[in-house]
Amino acid sequence: MDFCTVAESAKRANPKAILRDAKKKPASVYLLTGEQDQCESLARELIDVLVPENKRSVHLEVYEGRNTPLSTVLDSCRTLGLFGGGKVVWLREPAFLSSTEKRPEITDAMMSAWAAERRKQASEKLLLLAALAGWSQQDLDSADFSNLPKTKAKSLLGREMSGDDAAILSAIQSYVAETGLSVASQQDDGAMLESFLSSEAGGDSILILTASAADRRKRIFKQIQKVGVVAELKVDRERSGAMTREAVEQLIDDTLGLYGKRLGARGRQIVVKRAGPDPTQLKHELEKLCLYAGDDESVSDDDTAALMRDLGESWIFDFTSALAQRNVTQSIALLRGLFAQGEPPLRLLAMMTREIRILLAAREILSTTLSRSWNDRTTFNRFRDQLLPQIPDEQKQSVGGMHPYVLYLALQNASRTSMAKLRRALVELHELDIAFKSSRTDPQIRLEAFVIDLAGR
Repeated sequence: MDFCTVAESAKRANPKAILRDAKKKPASVYLLTGEQDQCESLARELIDVLVPENKRSVHLEVYEGRNTPLSTVLDSCRTLGLFGGGKVVWLREPAFLSSTEKRPEITDAMMSAWAAERRKQASEKLLLLAALAGWSQQDLDSADFSNLPKTKAKSLLGREMSGDDAAILSAIQSYVAETGLSVASQQDDGAMLESFLSSEAGGDSILILTASAADRRKRIFKQIQKVGVVAELKVDRERSGAMTREAVEQLIDDTLGLYGKRLGARGRQIVVKRAGPDPTQLKHELEKLCLYAGDDESVSDDDTAALMRDLGESWIFDFTSALAQRNVTQSIALLRGLFAQGEPPLRLLAMMTREIRILLAAREILSTTLSRSWNDRTTFNRFRDQLLPQIPDEQKQSVGGMHPYVLYLALQNASRTSMAKLRRALVELHELDIAFKSSRTDPQIRLEAFVIDLAGR
């Protein structure tokens, strides 16, 4: 294999440039860091360029960083393929590239992966966090996340737990146990890789590293920049975690461009509204629209509205807002639209339960801390500047540590509904959960009846 020189490769390159340069003169090491799905997608595209499909059984090796010693990976790099020639060695999520300061980023990525039902990815993130915190496998197996001390939670996640964190962590813990995944012993292998890159890189093999988070201050990061190629695949996000409009627009243009399709103004607005936090999921939805369009040059607005899933779950606030305002017509219309999209009843039930809990927590704030200062004429500016500083951190965490404006809207909705009504709604949702799981019943009819009853009280 013909490798590029250090001068040519010591730069941050965008994905298209990486692939273009790899076809001409591949680098000896690539570090792809950021959004996991994008990193792994680019790694696979690199492999497509570097290793013919009929040679991958002997010229491609993939290792999991959480349970593979770096020495094993480097020995593989030093060993020629079965019939001679170099190999491509891909190391996924090595812990030594990250640092404890990256824990909040890894935690956010874990929560997003679990919400998107990417169970294995979420589990890998928890295992990485456990390794960074110095946990053993026994520590993880025995952890009671519902009663985890604040100091221990912060050492694991890089922040305090909030909202549904404990329930999600327990679910991931169970998945780890069921699948036999394990915590790696945490050790700094950076020096070993640094020595390898200084003395042996540039041989016959190519090393690809993919990592959700990498500490730019580490010597190994700088060494990889010096002798190889680094691509930081980040998506611009709002403070809430959602992708910015500009990032969504760019993804729309890039994906539709690959298929030679166009999207009308109304269809584009629908996509932006439903985009959500996960660029990979959005790309899959856009590809689905392009394939459905067939030979047509454009994806129709009506098809976009009918087929595009709401990845941002923006419906849930519209839904709870309609309930709080006793708008039965809008509530039922939203619910029926979600069933038409194929949303699973139990997922809808879980989301509704979560939102009712948030409204309950907001109602508690109104009944205590803000009992004398909140009224239906309270503006957001007054809330942000005068009332928000009065709310204790514990109460902010009880509503999930929301963005101030989202908390303001939740308080507005909660102010229209009594505490007793919200508590009764929570009991009824629990009863529906049991009914859905234990008996034959029509979920749509039961949920519509719940909505009519709650909004009409």
